Amino acid sequence: MAVALTSILAALCVISRPTSPIQLVCCDIDGTLLTPQHTVTEHTRRVVLQAMEEVQFCPCTGRGRVGAYQALGSLGQRMKEEQTPGVFLNGLIVYGPDAELLSDIALEDDISREVASFAADHGVSLVGFSGDRSLCASRCKWTSFLASAHDPDPEVLGPWRSIIANHRVNKLMLLDDAERMSELRPLLAERLGGVASLVCSGPPEMLEVLPFGASKGTGVELMLSAMNVCPSQVLAIGDAENDLDMLRLAGISVAMGNAKAEVQAAADYVSAANHENGAAIAIDRHVLQPRGVSLALADAIA
Repeated sequence: MAVALTSILAALCVISRPTSPIQLVCCDIDGTLLTPQHTVTEHTRRVVLQAMEEVQFCPCTGRGRVGAYQALGSLGQRMKEEQTPGVFLNGLIVYGPDAELLSDIALEDDISREVASFAADHGVSLVGFSGDRSLCASRCKWTSFLASAHDPDPEVLGPWRSIIANHRVNKLMLLDDAERMSELRPLLAERLGGVASLVCSGPPEMLEVLPFGASKGTGVELMLSAMNVCPSQVLAIGDAENDLDMLRLAGISVAMGNAKAEVQAAADYVSAANHENGAAIAIDRHVLQPRGVSLALADAIA
C-alpha cells in the first residue's frame, strides 16, 4: 500500500519536480529542532515562525502530539493553536488539515504481551504510548528521564497484562543503558520474528516497537495525500534512524550535522548540528531564501 501510494504521488508530480518550490516542511523534533538540552534556540524559533507564514510546517516525530507541543514550548503552542497537520508516534498517529485524524494504528495485543514478557525477562524498563498518554507498570529512572525531556509523565497503571487488556497501545519503548539496548535489539527481533518493526528514534538508550511497516515515511505519505501536496514540494529535516523513510520520500532532504553517517548518506544535504541551528539554516536555504525572505526579517518576528 505504502509503495503504491509513493508511486502514484511520484507519477503525478514528476513534471513539476525540477521547478516546484517547497510548499511543506516535515521536520523532526528531537535532535533536530531541539538542542541536546531539549530546548529550541531563539534563532530557530524565529526562523520556524517565519517559515510558517510562507509554507505549511508539520512536526514529524516519534513523540505523541502532547509531548511534541510541550517540548517545543511557545512554538508548539502556536502549532496547537493553528491545528497544524503532523505525524506523531513515528507515523502511527497522523493529523491532516483542521486537525482531522487520518490514522491511529495500534500494536496487536499479543505482540504487546510478547514485548512486555521480553522486557521482564531481561530486566529492562518498558513504557507504552496510547494516543497522547504514556503508560508504565512502575516508576524508575527512565520514566523520570522521559518526563524531564518534556514528554507526559508516564502514568503508573500496574502490571502490563492489565495495561494491555484495558488500553489501546500504539507503540512500546524499551529503555536501558545504550550498550544493553544494543545487545538486546537482535534478541528482541528474533523473538518477535518479523511481526513488528524495531526502530531507534534518537537516544541509543531507547528502542521502540511499532506495528509492522509503520514509519514516519508512511505517515507523511498519508498526510501529503490528504493535503494534495506532492513529495517533490516537501522539505524533510531529520537526524535519526526513524527519519530515513521520510528523508527518502521528500523532494529535498536535509540531515542534521549531529546525525549518524547512514542518515547523512540518505539525505540530499547535511546541515549544521542541532546546537548550531542546523534546522533553521536548512529552512532559510530551502524555504525563505527562494522566496526572497531574509534572515533579518525572520529575526524581527516576535
